[in-house]
Parts: sequence; structure tokens; C-alpha cells
Amino acid sequence: MKLRLKYFVERMLQMLLQVFRVFPIQQNRVLFSAFSGRQYSDSPKRISDELLRTHPEYQQIWAFTQPEDYAHLQEKGITVVRFKSLRYLYYAMTCKVFVDNVEFWSILKFRPGQQVVQTWHGGGLYKRVGSDRLDVGDLERKHVVEKMRKNTLFISSNKGFTKEVIRGAFAYNGEVLEVGLPRNDELMRAYNVDALREELHIPAGNRVVLYAPTFRKNLELNLYDVAFSRLQQALHSRFGGNWTVVLRLHYYMADQIMRADAAGGVIDASRYPDMQPLLQLADVLVTDYSSSMWDFSLMKKPCFIYANDLAEYCTERNFYLPIEQWPFPVAKGNDSLEDAVLTFDQAAYEAAVDEHHKLLGSTETGRATQAICEKIESWIKEEA
Repeated sequence: MKLRLKYFVERMLQMLLQVFRVFPIQQNRVLFSAFSGRQYSDSPKRISDELLRTHPEYQQIWAFTQPEDYAHLQEKGITVVRFKSLRYLYYAMTCKVFVDNVEFWSILKFRPGQQVVQTWHGGGLYKRVGSDRLDVGDLERKHVVEKMRKNTLFISSNKGFTKEVIRGAFAYNGEVLEVGLPRNDELMRAYNVDALREELHIPAGNRVVLYAPTFRKNLELNLYDVAFSRLQQALHSRFGGNWTVVLRLHYYMADQIMRADAAGGVIDASRYPDMQPLLQLADVLVTDYSSSMWDFSLMKKPCFIYANDLAEYCTERNFYLPIEQWPFPVAKGNDSLEDAVLTFDQAAYEAAVDEHHKLLGSTETGRATQAICEKIESWIKEEA
């Protein structure tokens, strides 16, 4: 009943939005949002940065839930607005190009001539999303499909994602640009992490293991029980050196406090504004079902899956590919995680990753940002 009422209210608001049609579409206006206004990050940020470099004459708008935290972006020529405010709606209904990375606000009903770019925030092909999720009802599935069909361009990291998610779970039939994710371009080239190491206060000479689990529907922390001290010791035994744990909780849970059992050896980077530099920084990744594993695999660095609730997760959400077909060692508890680290075979791992990329039909090119910006440029050059 609550969902039906919510969707009814959204329909009414959509009707009210028609008033903004009296304002003409601004041909050089581009509106960005990432993670429903929570961050200045991910693929939208990469596209925005490139357009600032190549086309400073474009009017860029960014929407945030806390715009006061991003006022400094105005120094770069970016207009900052509050997400879901009247100004946001005005810009959304008058921009030439709208760029997002999640399911955007349901009430938005775009006009002929507007272009809507969906960069989606997950690469690879792992946990089920959209209408394929087992933990959502029929009404929610229908609603997701309605929203995703409003996009005019989708970006894809691999052909498997195009088929199963874009064409399948999202039932999207429009144009797909299979060039990879803009956020991953930088993972395919050298990147200096010295400034980030200093910012996070990582001891000189220490290696870094990034623990970055995805969220659970109940948003509780009890499942995240990795024994960090044991993990650090296992990494030392297998790879040598001293290890610092960097913790990165999902943005749904970033404000929660997580216990640490490795005194002085755990750094909480959950509120760090961007994931990709952390992936560059990390020597090893430990995650569960987060698509960060796909991004990390592009660098061929060791990744381990800590899936202590695997049976429950399969029942509640499930995967596109059985977890046994992923190239990453899977552990269901601290004992098996320790064993997976101690017995890790880099050569076998790299071969498995290569096969995985081939299986999914990876389309990561390292030039996704450039390709999308060229597309945006062509739209803006069109006659209004």
C-alpha cells in the first residue's frame, strides 16, 4: 500500500513538472549527479572533469544533498544546487544533457531533445540488480523498468552486462556505448598515490589491504567480521612487509562505526569521496559482492571474496554468474580467508582473470571518458 501511494504521488508531481516546459532547453547545459546527490565521484565526475578541460564554455550543474559541502566547485565554474530542490528540477528540465550513475528521481520526465546518459555505478556481472533482484516486489520491478527506459544512452563495461542487465533487468532498448566505465580509465594507466598515502596517514613502507564490502538490506554491521589482525599476519606471511587495513564501507553505511581488532592498523576511509584512488592505492582487495572487484581486476592485483552469508545472500538476491565462476578466491569465514591468502597463486589468478574478462566480453578500453565526451559534444552541436 505504501509503495502504491508513493508512486501515485510521484505521478502527480510529474504532472506539476510540466510547468517547466515554458523554459527552453539550454543547448550547452549539462547536469550531473552521482549516487543520488551524495558524492562528487564515479563516472559522472570523470566526464565532468574532461568537459571542464575541453569545453569550459559549457554550463555545468552538479546536484548534491548537502551542496554547502561542495561550494568550492564553483571556483571551477560549476553551479552547485541542492538535490531535489526547485532549482534542481529547473535545471533537470532545461539541460541538454543529464548524466547520472544510479536510478534517478522517479518524477523526472524528460523532454524531446534532451539526452539522458546512464553510466551505472557497477561493472562486471555479479549481484542481481533492477528487475532481476529477488528481494523486490513486482511493483518495484515495474517502476525500475519505467525509469531506466527514460535513458537515451547507456554505458557498459562488458557485453554480458549489456545483455543481462541493460537489455534484461532494465529492459532498455536504446543506444548502448560499450567502451567501459569512465571511472576505470585511470585504473588502466599509472597513478601516483603518494598524496593519498599521506592524507590517510599510512605508515611509510606499509602495504595496503582495502576491505570494501557492499551493503546488506538491513544495513547492519554484524556480518562484517573479518579478523583484521589475522588477515594482516597472513598477508605478511604470503607477500611480506607490514600491512595497513583501509576500511571502505558502502555509502549507505558510511556513518556507522565499525570495530577494529588490529590496534593502530585500521584506517576508516568510508567517507573518502572517491573509490577509484583507493583501488589504485590498495595492493590487495577484500570484498564480498561489490562490483569493485571488477574494477580491481583490471589491474590484476589480488582480490579475495569474504562471503560469510553466501547462502542467505543467494536466497535474498542471488547472482548472474555463480560465485564459483568468479576468478577471485572465495572464503566463507576467517579460517578460509587466511588459507586463501596463504595459498594464493598469482600466475593462476591472472590467467583466471583473463578468462573472466573474455567470458564477460570486457569492453574496458581506457578511453571511455573521451568517447562519452565526444558524444556529448555532438549533441550540444546539434541545432536546438
